[in-house]
Amino acid sequence: MIRPRKMPFLCAVCIFAAILAGCAGNSANRKKEADARMRMGVTYLDQRNLPMAMQELTKASELDPENAEVEMVFGLTYQARGDLSKAEEHLRRAISMKSDYAEARNNLGIVLAERKEWDKAIREFEAAAENVMYTTPERAYFNLGEAYRAKGDPANAEGAYRRAVRANDRYAPAYTALSGVLGGQGKWNDAASVLSRCVEVLPDYASCWMELGRAYLRLSRPADAAKAFDKVLEVSSDPEMRIQAAGYMALLGAQKR
Repeated sequence: MIRPRKMPFLCAVCIFAAILAGCAGNSANRKKEADARMRMGVTYLDQRNLPMAMQELTKASELDPENAEVEMVFGLTYQARGDLSKAEEHLRRAISMKSDYAEARNNLGIVLAERKEWDKAIREFEAAAENVMYTTPERAYFNLGEAYRAKGDPANAEGAYRRAVRANDRYAPAYTALSGVLGGQGKWNDAASVLSRCVEVLPDYASCWMELGRAYLRLSRPADAAKAFDKVLEVSSDPEMRIQAAGYMALLGAQKR
């Protein structure tokens, strides 16, 4: 009795495996091209060339339709165009694809804040900041503070700014925002203390020196204010800021005479 040969089956298995390998290779190549397209879209977005950014992102989405990062950048591009509804749509889609996508939640919070939907924005900022995998939680905490401040809640704004500083003690905007909230409540000694810490950590941050000088003026400490404004002139190349600092210096000089 002649037994049937098994070779055709083995060949079929080999052919099927080759097809799978080819599909996997094509899928990997598509994802790689999608990533390159997305990065080019980000470059165009940074250059404010929004039509080209949209073209590249559309191609990226066609190549890799389940890419959450592409959806997030789409959201940022629509935000730059002023279409906040479409921006929200794409950012929510990114989050639906990747529920722990903290950066997308932070950006969604910004879009909602632009629409003055403070409570919704606050929820997104809190979710982003509390994600232990988020590498820049200070940004979400800062945005949370901005939302609370805009909502008229200085106590919670202060808490959020302080958490931003704790998360990253070199995150300059949190210091000036925190000092602003404290000053707005008449806590000028506390504001000056925060700003002093800022210039200690970031000695070349001119905005912090400027605010420190103003805080010292509020505290009737003209000598310290003059030193702060002089430091602004030393570290800043911004013409407007230098004019302001020089004006304060002239005012303090006139008061001495």
